[in-house]
Amino acid sequence: MSVVGATRVKGLSCGNPQVPFDVKSIRTAVVILSLLFLTAVAVSVFLLSLREHKELYSRYVQSDLRALSENMSNDLVDILNQQDSAFELKRYLLSLDPYKNIRIAAVYDPDWNQLDLYHGQAGLREGDAVLAVVSRSLQSLGEGIHPVEGDLVAVRSIGDPAYRLGYLVIIDDFEGPIAASTQKLITRLLPPITLIMILLAAAFYLLGNKWLAPLTRLSDFVEEVSRTKNYALQIPHGGRFEVQRLSNNIHAMMRVIQEETEVNREYVALLEERKADTEYLANYDSLTGLSNRNRFMTLLAHALEHVESNNQHLAVMYVDLDGFKLVNDSLGHEVGDKLLEMVAQRLVSIVPDEATVSRHGGDEFLVLLRECPPRAKLEQLADLVVIGLMQKYVINTWEVRVSASVGIATTFDSDADTRDLIRNADVAMYTAKSLGKSRYSFFNSTMMDNYQRRVDIANSIDTALAENEFSVYYQEKVKPDGTRVGAEALVRWTSKTLGFVSPAEFIPIAEHSGKVSDITQWVIERVCSDCRHVFSHVPQPFQVSINLSAHDLKKYHLIGFIKGAFIKHEIPRGLIEFEVTEHAYLDNLDVANRFFDDITAMGCRVALDDFGTGYSSLSYLTKIPIDLIKIDKQFVDNIGRSERDDALVITIIEMARRLGMELCAEGVETVEQRQFLTRHGCDIFQGYLFHKPMKLTDYTSLLKQE
Repeated sequence: MSVVGATRVKGLSCGNPQVPFDVKSIRTAVVILSLLFLTAVAVSVFLLSLREHKELYSRYVQSDLRALSENMSNDLVDILNQQDSAFELKRYLLSLDPYKNIRIAAVYDPDWNQLDLYHGQAGLREGDAVLAVVSRSLQSLGEGIHPVEGDLVAVRSIGDPAYRLGYLVIIDDFEGPIAASTQKLITRLLPPITLIMILLAAAFYLLGNKWLAPLTRLSDFVEEVSRTKNYALQIPHGGRFEVQRLSNNIHAMMRVIQEETEVNREYVALLEERKADTEYLANYDSLTGLSNRNRFMTLLAHALEHVESNNQHLAVMYVDLDGFKLVNDSLGHEVGDKLLEMVAQRLVSIVPDEATVSRHGGDEFLVLLRECPPRAKLEQLADLVVIGLMQKYVINTWEVRVSASVGIATTFDSDADTRDLIRNADVAMYTAKSLGKSRYSFFNSTMMDNYQRRVDIANSIDTALAENEFSVYYQEKVKPDGTRVGAEALVRWTSKTLGFVSPAEFIPIAEHSGKVSDITQWVIERVCSDCRHVFSHVPQPFQVSINLSAHDLKKYHLIGFIKGAFIKHEIPRGLIEFEVTEHAYLDNLDVANRFFDDITAMGCRVALDDFGTGYSSLSYLTKIPIDLIKIDKQFVDNIGRSERDDALVITIIEMARRLGMELCAEGVETVEQRQFLTRHGCDIFQGYLFHKPMKLTDYTSLLKQE
């Protein structure tokens, strides 16, 4: 039996009964499918022919009825104009006798009173409702041909519309004649169509046997190859069209299979070699060769099980590089990758041999100590890690220096859970960074409280914005003679659940969580509203300063938001000034320059805040569009302490003057500081000596008093 065939034809679903015949070969299947297709085509053509016949007959009957009604309405004009028209009217209606399909013809006066009624040969059907329908709705039908209950109703007015003599109504039988015509057409077409189908079935069967028989031979051949696995067998020839191409293709396929079998043997050997490489990549970092995060988590889980069963303790060290981003951005990713490799090698050389070092991701590393040493030795090891990673690295003639912050968590103060232990080490590392970096810190419960507070602050920012918990305070700026020149907008937050939250606390958290731009937009909207109602009415020149973070400069949509706020609140040019820290500006100089080019085009000034606390190079001052430099408070606090501190402030003032920039000293709190800065040419002052930050209502009262 053929391998290709021998499939039992069943119903379309499991619940359908079995078809009472079997399809033994593809030839029978092709013949059956062809006959089904031809039958479907023939039936479709036949049905379309009947439909077209009905439409043509309908148009013919309507055209004939339209002509008849028009002719009769014209003839009835003369009859109805006679004095005694009843007899002539009766005689004229009898002229409809030759029309076998006419059911009724009626003549009405202009008020639709029946003048005469003619019953045609078609007569009324038993229970016919046409006459009743027509009688009820003659006036609403209007002139023309109307299909009603399977009949055609012709309504024509008699005479000119201005001098109408009456109406003519003719009811013509439509369904009866068309049914008879359709039956006649079916009787004529069905026998020849049946004969043609029989002849086509015979032709398909004969041609199918002739053209598809080689498929059976091919099927037997393929079955033999499958049984013997002998790809050198000769394929039988014969067949035409696609069958011949199939034979050639099977022959070519067998040749390729034989060749591929040899190649596959080589691939199997290669795959065995690659398997080891794949297992390595699944468990180790491709750059440093250290264990990756997944393998570390697995090893830590096994170590924790051992801790629980043997009542021992282990420690995890979380190592994060300080300053790696700067190296990566300034020297390129190639140098950054090489630095990570060298850090990994140095870290492995520092920790004990039995420890597991893993690259956790980016510039973060984890160290697993399965047997936790005493606290003193653990501190010594942490010191070695901090000091060892701080030493310089020579990469492609570059001398690179980074430091490391280390967090340490042990099972003494943590639950035996992998994620909790790593999280605690991370919290301790974050504490070490906040204490000044390049140091280590052990986890304790107080850190978790601080960590939880940071989480609570991050989670509460959206709620604070929605419930309007933030507020804006204004700290005044004055000239040396006390003349008011502006104010800096400072955001404050009093939370319903957390109480007062310092900007120094929530701004870094907002930056880290990506929510600082939402706060900035809120401040811009609030300050623009305050400017519209208060500051735009100050008589003397006045500028309100708004602080921007490094994250704000990277938000391309912020420019559009600022423009929208300016238009909404009708902010005049020059009223608002934007301040950005030196670090934020230089973190991405090109993006910042494009941002402030757009800001300057809107008439806003740009101030550089916290000047001198970030980069040692001053060459960037000639490349950025800065209008004002703010001397950081730490320099102002040192005025009068030493000649070197005073010389530094004087140098900053002189440099700003030569560069054509205004200078503002912030944090001025003593008369001596004010006198020194005034004597050396400082332009603007800001600090508690003049005014503390105050709410808008208090500042408005101050403006009105003065």
